[in-house]
Amino acid sequence: MTTQTSDTEQNIVASGLSYAGPQLGEDAFGLSFGADYILWQLAQEGLDVIESNYGLFSIADPDLFDPITANSQGLVEYPKFKYLSGFKINGRVTLEESEKMDLSLQYIWLQRSTGTNTGPGGETSYYEREFPFYNWRSSFQSSYNVIDFEMGRLSSLAKETLSIRNFFGIRGVINSHTWDISGLFQIPGVSGSFLENISYQNTSGAGVRSGTNLAWQVFANKKYFSGLKLIGMSALSGIYGRTYVDTLAYKIDSQSNNKQFIANSRASSNRIIPVVDLSIGLSWEIIVEGKKDHNYNIEIRALWDTQSWIGYGKFSTAAPGPITPYNLTVQGFTIGTQIMF
Repeated sequence: MTTQTSDTEQNIVASGLSYAGPQLGEDAFGLSFGADYILWQLAQEGLDVIESNYGLFSIADPDLFDPITANSQGLVEYPKFKYLSGFKINGRVTLEESEKMDLSLQYIWLQRSTGTNTGPGGETSYYEREFPFYNWRSSFQSSYNVIDFEMGRLSSLAKETLSIRNFFGIRGVINSHTWDISGLFQIPGVSGSFLENISYQNTSGAGVRSGTNLAWQVFANKKYFSGLKLIGMSALSGIYGRTYVDTLAYKIDSQSNNKQFIANSRASSNRIIPVVDLSIGLSWEIIVEGKKDHNYNIEIRALWDTQSWIGYGKFSTAAPGPITPYNLTVQGFTIGTQIMF
């Protein structure tokens, strides 16, 4: 195993494997496979559970306003958005007709895990700004499945130290999220009621995706560091599909234990969701000598990935006003390897 390369082998290294496309040697098969461990966070905007230290119009007389003191600053509370483990797997084949064209397929999966936040609430803490909200609890759970199929074309600049791979393809998604809120409503002078609101959102669809991979061979002329590269990616997708949101809400009187349903409904729509992908990191590429003069290229990489799903979430929130779509932000660390045969 070595990082010392000949001029021909340096050209292979400079072109990159998974982030700038392959440039094949005479004995290469044109196949590559990769696997990554990911630690990502899914954070849905707009999931306001409760607002504290907030003044409200008087319940007894709507024309009067209940002020609050400015001695302390209140908070807007949200469910907990945990970092979740997952993986990427991908495969790529270089077309025989052209060494600079390739086809690739990638699947991304994230662990399904629940993040929960709790709090005491209080007299100036409100859910949907109606009544004081006590002993609240909120959780958020996601199922994340994304598949990308693309065709890429490699080009090199600056004496093959900077490689660019433009690609175009299709992204498919099957995602679901569950948001659960519970707590105690307390109206002054009236017995309290336990409230629970469960919302489930499912989004599935597919659409076009286009972007660019970059790989810069930082120390191209250094004998022992020629395999080190700064790598990055940017892409834009437009996913057309169906989103539906099921809402089930009910309250239980604290004295009589009578259960009253507030909502049991479904909202659905067909729409286009823009998705912006960005990533940046480092990779180290080495060559392993195989039998019969056949070499294997191996790349080890570490990146920071982020995705912005624009207008993705359609949950109702604690904020007043109509329901509007909010962005979903996906971000975190990616560590993996790629091997080319």
